[in-house]
Amino acid sequence: VSLITGWKNSLKGVGYFLGSALLQVSYELSLGFMMGLILLAMPWAILGLDRNLGTAKKKNANWKEVFVWDNKNLNVLSFARLFLFASRDFWFEVPLPFYLRSPGCDSLGED
Repeated sequence: VSLITGWKNSLKGVGYFLGSALLQVSYELSLGFMMGLILLAMPWAILGLDRNLGTAKKKNANWKEVFVWDNKNLNVLSFARLFLFASRDFWFEVPLPFYLRSPGCDSLGED
């Protein structure tokens, strides 16, 4: 699982980098290139992944088994991860593009 997660995060980083670099050329080019990369990955995802991936091998879990209330450390960690990842995703999706397009950033990177 850690190998798949690391690979996914590496590809996300490459995607952010390529997307931002191509935005300097053209928005449409950047969008088309990213869509092309996704289309290249689709055959591998459709044909290469196991059909039973994501299906339960045991009975379905009930609410009490999903939300383990008796382990306080696990609950605190889960709550902290929820806010950590939600705030990161919110920052990348909403305010960062507006900040980077603001007039004050036009000369960013120039001497």
